[in-house]
Amino acid sequence: MMMLIPGHLAHLHSGLIDQMFRLRAKVFSERLEWDVRVENGHERDKYDDLEPLYALAVTDDGRVIGTFRLLQTTGPHMLAEVFKELMPEGIPVRSPIIWESTRFCVDTELAQARGDKGLSHITAILLSSLLEVGLQAGLSHILTVIDVRMERILRRAGCPIDRLAPPKLVGKVPSLAILMECTEESVAKVQRTNGLDGNCLEPSQVWASSRAA
Repeated sequence: MMMLIPGHLAHLHSGLIDQMFRLRAKVFSERLEWDVRVENGHERDKYDDLEPLYALAVTDDGRVIGTFRLLQTTGPHMLAEVFKELMPEGIPVRSPIIWESTRFCVDTELAQARGDKGLSHITAILLSSLLEVGLQAGLSHILTVIDVRMERILRRAGCPIDRLAPPKLVGKVPSLAILMECTEESVAKVQRTNGLDGNCLEPSQVWASSRAA
């Protein structure tokens, strides 16, 4: 099941949000060894204080198995500040119809099933959900940072990717900023390529959550 939780309503879902921050610590600090702040087993940063829109993939028994967050690019966001060297000439994207996705991660211990394109089933659901949010919110694109390995995987999975600039090292990892086009065709291609049976989010849920974000 996919859930969208606007940041200002996170207190109504405190158990799931707690799991989300713990998953982020597990993935970004323990597994990927990123230089992120972890306190009491939770990874969170200043962008969580801006009340982003959270997307959570939740199992039938209530465990958070994947997540991403969305911020509007008209305000503070990571590619304008933390990763600005990945932008062409360091100039940030500022548009009401382009949102930034960050902290995209999956609990690989729980998400074992994979499609024939090498993408985990939960990752495919998250990707489709990301594009579905963009489409229903009236966005033209989603902005995000990926490494070159993930770029190859996403292209095989049918994800609509446009590089903004050549890769640069972030730490020891070649990384780049990309735009993902939010169209009915791109959503359908991701779903078709990865064997998903229709939308992963209810349009009414997307509409309400994206406008509350």
